[in-house]
Amino acid sequence: MKVFIVGLGLIGASYAEGLKKAGHKIYAYNRTVSILEKAINENIIEKDNSIKHLETADLIILGLYPKHNIEFLKSQAHLLKKGQIITDVSGTKAWMVPEIEKILPDGISYTSHHPMAGKEISGYDAKDANIFNGANFIIVKSNKSLEIDEKILRIIANDLKFGKITVTSPNKHDELIAFTSQLTHVIAVSLVQSDHLEETPQATGDSYRDLTRIAKINETMWTELFLENKSALLQKIEDFEEQLDTLKEMIKTDDKSNIEKYLKQAKEKRKTFDDA
Repeated sequence: MKVFIVGLGLIGASYAEGLKKAGHKIYAYNRTVSILEKAINENIIEKDNSIKHLETADLIILGLYPKHNIEFLKSQAHLLKKGQIITDVSGTKAWMVPEIEKILPDGISYTSHHPMAGKEISGYDAKDANIFNGANFIIVKSNKSLEIDEKILRIIANDLKFGKITVTSPNKHDELIAFTSQLTHVIAVSLVQSDHLEETPQATGDSYRDLTRIAKINETMWTELFLENKSALLQKIEDFEEQLDTLKEMIKTDDKSNIEKYLKQAKEKRKTFDDA
């Protein structure tokens, strides 16, 4: 398959690396030309790389921030041809998907997706196709989705060695991501910011390190993600605050019995997650 990847950051470059190894012909666009040159030299993309290959690609993968994906499509829409499939790897969908639908000419299908994988560091040099091994892969349907789109995305997921594949809508995706990804980053950052003890680095164990690992964050990207998914994220923060207040009140009142019950309920609920 001829694949054109827009943006060679961590995810785009890791896709390029993995899909090239799987036998696909990979072309790419990146604002920084030196990154394209490096990708050619490292045999991540084809040597005759050019934006013109956008015209003949079977699959176009948008790997920019949502607003930049839209800007790119607007500027390059004249190169798109009937029969092509557009997808993207953006972390939020509800706002972006309808905007992309408006841009695309007739005859071009569009199905979004979200690879649930990443690192604390970003950029081309952090690329690693192994980060996808066993990771969750979410396919997000649009009003321009065709049946062939899902088949192609399942091939991509298989070639990159993803694990479980889920199909959902843009709004449901953003609600899920607000909870499973964005809220966890909010909690990690807030936990780090609540530290006022000089001796903390000498007193931490695995629990603190595990909980705060994702606080080593790409602040530009995550600011965009938080604000693009503001409504869903604020609701999940409020849900979390409600549970935190419940446990706080039980501790304040020495309610040992209900603390134990609450902790046991959480333990059993977490166990069911491992079996899913």
